[in-house]
Amino acid sequence: MFIKYITTKRPFVILKAAASLDGRVAAESGDSQWITNEKSREYVHQLRSAVDAVLVGIGTVKKDDPQLTCRLKNRKGKDPIRIVVDSTLSISPKAKVLNRNSQALTIIATTSKASLKKRALIEKKGARVLVIPSKDRVDLRLLMEILGKEEITSVLIEGGSAINTSALQSGIVDKVLFFYAPKIIGGKQAPLMVGGKGIARVKDALVLHNITTQRFSDDVMIEGYIKKDVKKYQ
Repeated sequence: MFIKYITTKRPFVILKAAASLDGRVAAESGDSQWITNEKSREYVHQLRSAVDAVLVGIGTVKKDDPQLTCRLKNRKGKDPIRIVVDSTLSISPKAKVLNRNSQALTIIATTSKASLKKRALIEKKGARVLVIPSKDRVDLRLLMEILGKEEITSVLIEGGSAINTSALQSGIVDKVLFFYAPKIIGGKQAPLMVGGKGIARVKDALVLHNITTQRFSDDVMIEGYIKKDVKKYQ
């Protein structure tokens, strides 16, 4: 991970997602707890302790209200910096990432659409509001450049379909960790790991290399690095 930061001055980005065997990250109702088992979730907390920052989209904050802290059994972990991508600064002041008793900084990445009044309110809660010079949505590539300048060397993305899609489209992802639980959810409207338009031809798909697999009881994790010589996911 550190090699990328040294050579590019941008953080190494890991995209983590968990789904059923048919790729659903939640049921059509929105229920998503818990798709993977306790062992898988424990491993994710180990990952949080190992990276500098964990990133989610505002959709995940509104739906799940996560703490984004490191909670390991039998040992103490390090809370990562918590980053929320929120283009209009619509986060609730009551969100757990703004109120959790943690020494880790919370950063809300937004755009000029955010009102000065809301910015002041969020900053009063102890978080940092980072305004990215983007037109409509937070430019994730620019966000990574800024984080790199602040010596954040690694970022773990733990969002839903929307932020996963944006991260892959922007080309910032270096490595993926996909957890699959032995469950079939179904549903045409059930959210998938990755959305968007997708590709027109299979030969243009993002390709992984250096693949490894790992079992967490009945769950399976597939780990791999994204080849950078292929077209971006659309």
